[in-house]
Amino acid sequence: MDCLTNEILTTIVSGLLFTLILFLIKEHLLPKKNITGEWKAILTINKSSYNPYKNLSIEFKIHLLQKGNEILGSGEKIKDLKTDGTETVFDRNKRVKIEISGFYEKSYLKRSKVYLNIIEEGIERESRSTYIMTVKNSKKLKGSFTSTAADSSGTIEMTKS
Repeated sequence: MDCLTNEILTTIVSGLLFTLILFLIKEHLLPKKNITGEWKAILTINKSSYNPYKNLSIEFKIHLLQKGNEILGSGEKIKDLKTDGTETVFDRNKRVKIEISGFYEKSYLKRSKVYLNIIEEGIERESRSTYIMTVKNSKKLKGSFTSTAADSSGTIEMTKS
């Protein structure tokens, strides 16, 4: 009976130590990046049903709040950047507003991802976009987007201020 008790106690203690080691690795060696803060997002449209949008870049100023894996936020369209270098900067009172919801997907074997759902309250109508980005580091996200605005899609890069 004594040998069996020792084996049970050894198994329990080993399990607790293993759990503690995994917790320390998760929380201290491989923590989730905190993406709360102000971001500059640049979308480059690769495909669109509206020809003037093709190859157009759009800059947004975005504020994100991360609560666990949940992400909430809002933002404004700051300017359009054409391939010829022409910029259209939007006055504060004429900026298109966006509302953001999404989540952070932590990965231990590959780069973590951020998924954002965007509702854009455009001048003529509301549109929706989905951003799927890889966490490059604590200040850079990079990925792709699709939008109902002119059925557009392309790349997105976000940089934390």
